[in-house]
Amino acid sequence: MRIARSNGHWWVAATLVSSVLSAACGGEAVRFEGSPSGSVHVTAAPTASLAPTPSPVPTPSPTPDIAASCNNCWPLSGKPIGDGSANKRPLVVKIDNVPAARPHYGLSQAAMVIEELVEGYVTRLVTIYQSQDPATLGGVRSARLADRSLTTMVRGALVYSGTSDYAWSLISQDAANGRYVELSADHSGGYYRVNFRPAPYNMFTSASAQRDALKSLGATSASDVPKWPFLAAADHPATTAGMAGAGAATSLTIPYREDTSLVTYQYDPATRTYARFQNSAGKSVREIDAANNVPIAAANVVVIQTDIWEVPEIVDAAGAHAHDMRLTGNGTATVFRDGLRQEATWSRKDDNAAFVFTNKQGEQIKLDAGQTWIHIVPNDWTVTSK
Repeated sequence: MRIARSNGHWWVAATLVSSVLSAACGGEAVRFEGSPSGSVHVTAAPTASLAPTPSPVPTPSPTPDIAASCNNCWPLSGKPIGDGSANKRPLVVKIDNVPAARPHYGLSQAAMVIEELVEGYVTRLVTIYQSQDPATLGGVRSARLADRSLTTMVRGALVYSGTSDYAWSLISQDAANGRYVELSADHSGGYYRVNFRPAPYNMFTSASAQRDALKSLGATSASDVPKWPFLAAADHPATTAGMAGAGAATSLTIPYREDTSLVTYQYDPATRTYARFQNSAGKSVREIDAANNVPIAAANVVVIQTDIWEVPEIVDAAGAHAHDMRLTGNGTATVFRDGLRQEATWSRKDDNAAFVFTNKQGEQIKLDAGQTWIHIVPNDWTVTSK
């Protein structure tokens, strides 16, 4: 645009034009240039462009460790702890396991069950309760020497009908030394007899009655219950967390007495659990909790092989000797999990420690959340599977 001088006041016109151009151009800067002829050229300067705001780069989510152990879970089952307390003292309840004492009551609610040999080569169950408290538990029977180590392991309260004089001399000393709490029916309350079974298979109790007994002793909690390694992820490859190289095994047999005690398990891939069966009169019977009609379904089955010997100080009415067993040190183990069989080594440094299971590569074997069954058998037994 060219603006000629007029009466020496060209700058007034230039100012007006500048205002018009500024308004028309949305505030663009305007530059005036003189020319040799005296005219003034008005040129709009380009508007400075604003740099675009960069989009935020999302922080990548960490890849979850499929083999990670659970954190906010019950130490003996791996189930979510919710508003519960890991310091809740476990109840270690001795349950008879001869055919006349079956079906059991309260068994489905145990976090762990340990099956141990007793005199006559029948078995007895060490049932451990922490996250769930059954209203009915039975039939309760007497303690054995191995229960001293197992109760210490979980900082538990031993719930039992009584024991031999020899075993009592040791159990009472353990309790006096603070290794665990003992709640024998010989001097503690909360036990009763049912009328639908003959003695001695008819002693029952409840978890609430035994927790009341603990409350009266000021012993309801235990601050250091060992936490077992349970997998956090329910959906995981079967070979993860120590099971690499394991062979397929969807059924297995623990070779207890065939007439009364032989145990088999059948794996169900839909639930990732093992259905338990035990012989009675030589026939396999599905294990079902009589208190709630829930079939027993183990998330893990572990076999510990160790030294087991007869104890001359304890003899039953039939002349059979009781047993004791080595539960510390190390030995051969087999872990059944997710339909696989893994040959392993068990180790335990002392009675206060939990069992640790490792594969041939030295990797720790972790367990699925849920109920774990542990079988303690002699070194020379063979556990078959297919």
